[in-house]
Amino acid sequence: MSVWEEDGEEVERQLNKSALWAVTYGDLMSYLVIFFMLLYVAAATKSVSLQMGLQGVEEQFGKESTVLNELFSRHGIQRIARFDLTEDNMRIIFSSPVLFESGRDQLKESSLPHLRRLADSLADLPNPIQIEGHTDDRALSPLSPFKSNWELSAARAFSVLRFFEKRGVPSSRLSAIGYGEFRPVKANDTPEGREANRRIEITILRRRD
Repeated sequence: MSVWEEDGEEVERQLNKSALWAVTYGDLMSYLVIFFMLLYVAAATKSVSLQMGLQGVEEQFGKESTVLNELFSRHGIQRIARFDLTEDNMRIIFSSPVLFESGRDQLKESSLPHLRRLADSLADLPNPIQIEGHTDDRALSPLSPFKSNWELSAARAFSVLRFFEKRGVPSSRLSAIGYGEFRPVKANDTPEGREANRRIEITILRRRD
């Protein structure tokens, strides 16, 4: 084999390596483009998810949803609560720190403006409203006035019920129940999980008539 042939083979090998590197680099850039497109779509989805949820409320719950549309779009309650829609109900979920101090059943002063707007909106609805109290699984302080998390969760639910009642929500449409630590939404083995489990759920039930 001549020197020129050897040099030609070496050049070809180098070109093949360069081509492979270019393909790999091109694939990497394609993946990056797709990744950032997914991030953009995810951000856009978050911005429209609430509106889609409210459109679902309109379809499933009829005219009553107008009041809740106003509550979310005008009063911005989604900044302090989560919103969940199913076929049979709508739920507004407050984490415990928003409404109550640890181990207490008195509503925090900072929560009252939000609850007033919510109560005033709910007062115009004919739907039944159920208020649920939930806690994590940690034992209460020996100095607590409550004997169990069950009692604490029930007391908190009734505090919200009484507040709504005073704001004009008809008593006949209100109910309250405490579940204690027995209906967790996350495991209680992390601070984040325990915080998610300490919550008040206000459920607006769908009317069947």
